[in-house]
Formats: sequence, structure tokens, C-alpha cells
Amino acid sequence: MLNVSDSKNERVDPQAFAESVEALLLGGPRTLTPLDLAQRANLHREAGRRLWQSMGFASVDEEGYDNEISLTDYDLVAAQRIQQAIESGIATFEETVSLSRLAGQIFAQLAESEGEAMYALALRQPGGFTAAVETLGSELLPFIEELHTYVWRRQLAAFVARKAMQLGKHLDADQGATVGFADISGFTALSRRTGQAELADLLELFESVATDAVGAHGGRVVKLIGDAVLYTVAEPVAGVEIAAELLESWPATQPPIRAGVATGPILRRLGDVFGPTVNIASRLTSVGRPGEVRVDEATATAVTADPRFHFEAQPPQDVRGYDQLPSWRLVRN
Repeated sequence: MLNVSDSKNERVDPQAFAESVEALLLGGPRTLTPLDLAQRANLHREAGRRLWQSMGFASVDEEGYDNEISLTDYDLVAAQRIQQAIESGIATFEETVSLSRLAGQIFAQLAESEGEAMYALALRQPGGFTAAVETLGSELLPFIEELHTYVWRRQLAAFVARKAMQLGKHLDADQGATVGFADISGFTALSRRTGQAELADLLELFESVATDAVGAHGGRVVKLIGDAVLYTVAEPVAGVEIAAELLESWPATQPPIRAGVATGPILRRLGDVFGPTVNIASRLTSVGRPGEVRVDEATATAVTADPRFHFEAQPPQDVRGYDQLPSWRLVRN
């Protein structure tokens, strides 16, 4: 339980603290039922339920839930804006549901990690409960919100630039890409004998090194999955450069990293990537030894003319989903 204290260092009900923070975030206390919101936003109740679920929130079907006061004026404004966008043709209802689902997935992860940091920062403030809430409202929340907007705009601008370059080369948007996958070798065993604080530091270091390496060569981090990173980039050479730099930048005092790189068609959906190329990159990582980069034939063929890299064919191996998967080991010249 959080150690929430007031200015007299007396314990404060965490629920009261949560309600105060919710009022800050959502512009006031709960005053509306789901039925109130649907009627005032001119939104069909079932449509509202679908949108709510698409953001990752549970939809309660118990009798009387529609009349439970659980929403705020902030929710109403959002619902009205969504309905206006649909009515004006900016987006269809199904497109809005897809966008809400994507935003819900991304911001759920952000909320969990940033929420922990938010509590830690706010509750360090002298003055206890009152000072913590005031700090959240006047400093932390505006800063986090502005940072989200800035990073989102920058990422969107970068995507548009990449798309323009791709179209300028007359490339089909679904032609393919180079996919890289890297993880910390032996992490599962390590996690059984290492404290949580030390593991958290290790993962923070991994995320930092991986993000820097991918960004330095024009790639995109698709997702960070604990001790692993999945990234994409337009050109095979850049995909190999990212994997090589990731391994070279990784401190020798830490458990080693291994990586796999594959090139081919991919399916892009809701910010993620799918398909055989993604699966092969993951399998190549699993067959690699600690400190190795393994690539598929398409990547090795595309990069072979680059004098910085040399590839050695490895014996094919049976892996999940692939019999006798061939691979090439990267040797940095």
C-alpha cells in the first residue's frame, strides 16, 4: 500500500488520494451515468460501450450499471467530440474504434509506468497529501501532457517523412522491410536470482541502448517487451547496423545480448508488425549464441556488398514453426 501522508505525517486513505487525483485528471468529480452521457452526447449506448471497451476498460453489464454515476464532464466533452467527428465525416465509427483501441493500448502502458513515477515524485514533496495533489495539478501533469503531445507530433512528422521518401522511390507501402529482434541472453534464469531493483535497472539500460541504436540509423522501435526489442527499418544495411551497434554499445559487465535480422514482406497493423519475416527474426535470435547477430538469406544477400560486414553460413536448425532454418552469422570487418 502506498505510504500517503498528510502534512501532519498521518496516514491518509489511499482511496481519498486516488479520488483527488482523478478529479484533477478528469476536470472534476463523477457526476454522470453512462446513460446520461449517451443521451447528452447523442451517442447510442451500445456505441458508447464499444468505444469504452476499445480503450481497454471493462464494460459492466450488470443491471443498473447504466444508472451508476461513474463518469465526468471531461468524458462528456470527449464523447461529444467523437460524435461530431463521426457526423462530419472526419472518421467513421469503426475507424474511431480502431484509433481508440490503438491509443488505449499505448497509453495503458504509459499510464502504468508514468503513474509509478508520478506517485514517487509527488509524494516526495514536503507538505504531505495537500502538497502532493497541488504538485500534480500545477507541475507534473501539465509537464507529462505537454511531453506526450510533443513526442507524438515529432513521431508523426518522422513517419510522414519516411512515407514521402518511400513513395518518392515508387515503393509499395506493403512491399516489406527489414525487421530486427534482440534480447538479453539468459534473462529468464537471471530474473530468478536477481532482485527487482537490479532487474529494473538492467531493463532501463537495455531500453535506453536499444532506443538509441535504432534511432541512430533511422529505424523505428515497434515495441519493447521486457528484455527484448522489436524494430523495423527500410533498408537491410541499416537493420544490420542497428543490431551491430546495439551489441557494441552494450556494457561488457552486463549479461550479453543477441540479435536476429530478417528482410521481407510484413503486415503493419495498429502500430505493430506481423508475418513470417517477423517470426524469422525472432527465431534467428533464439538460435544465436550470446553476443551474436544472425541474419536470414535475404538480409545477407542485400548487405554482402558492404565492406564493413561479412557473413558466415551456419548449419540449418529446427526451430518452432520452421524446419532446418538457415542463418548467417555476422562478422564485423
